[in-house]
Amino acid sequence: MSLNYLQLPSTLDIRVPGLAQQVTEAADNDYDKAVTIERYLMSNYGYTLQLTRIRPADPLANFLFERKQGHCEYFASAMAVMLRTLGIPTRVVNGFRTGEFNDLTSQYVVRARNAHSWVEAYFPGYAWVSFDPTPPAVSQMQGGWNRAMLYLDALASFWREWVINYDSTHQAMLGQEAARGSRLLLENMRKWARHHYAALLDVARRTQYGVKQSPRRSSLLGALFTTSLLLLIKARRLRLLVRARLLRAHPERSPRFAATIWYEQMTRLLARRGWRKSPSQTPVEFAKAIEDGLLRERVAQFTRHYESARFGDSAEDACRLPELYEEITAHR
Repeated sequence: MSLNYLQLPSTLDIRVPGLAQQVTEAADNDYDKAVTIERYLMSNYGYTLQLTRIRPADPLANFLFERKQGHCEYFASAMAVMLRTLGIPTRVVNGFRTGEFNDLTSQYVVRARNAHSWVEAYFPGYAWVSFDPTPPAVSQMQGGWNRAMLYLDALASFWREWVINYDSTHQAMLGQEAARGSRLLLENMRKWARHHYAALLDVARRTQYGVKQSPRRSSLLGALFTTSLLLLIKARRLRLLVRARLLRAHPERSPRFAATIWYEQMTRLLARRGWRKSPSQTPVEFAKAIEDGLLRERVAQFTRHYESARFGDSAEDACRLPELYEEITAHR
């Protein structure tokens, strides 16, 4: 097992190993110690995304002994360091937890807010075992707007599946389903039409009369309805674009999101110049793969500040990204 998984911060607060020993004093094996620390953090600390803009000198000690609130990266880092002080190899894992289930598509919707960090500990004979010390966040109620977003997600899923990815396989599936369901669908339509014929006829007559009596009003209502529908469809994208523009100008307001926006913009710039980042590459690996020495150094510096802002929520590092981006842009 690599010693990297036992490394500790050079300025580790002496209270951290003491707390780890105190919490696990009743546990007689490494696995029980890991479970005990996981439960301790989950039970005695609170989850929040509302953090102070001033970064403490020792974020880990501040989280464990003063603030006692934080997001998943604080919980995962605290557990990893506490286990390492006990001689248990650990690593912090970044990924996504299960998102919201969309009953319209029978799929899970995984959004950026579902990004999550947890811990893996190594036990000889059992390999890596996952632990998640982060307590659950306050659940969000399904309101009317959230339900509308699920409809938009379903619409986007349908568009990808049956328009963008439409191929011969989809054609065959569509033909089989049409042949299988056409008779049943036709019969159901006939039954429904017979049952609702009178009501439909009355609605049609009243609608036709209203249009004839006030054609201008009917046209205006139709235009308003169409505009509202388009605005609803574009509202989410517009909101994201506005937020991205604000964060580019004021990255200190949300260092993690600002870092993501600037890094994506930087990789798009380099891709246009022939340096395309592979999905399998980490940011550090991508920087090292650039053959141009000066450009490699500038991208590496950008990457260091990006990671500190993205994973450490550092406003100071986030504010450096626009300046470093301009240096990369100026490189020819």
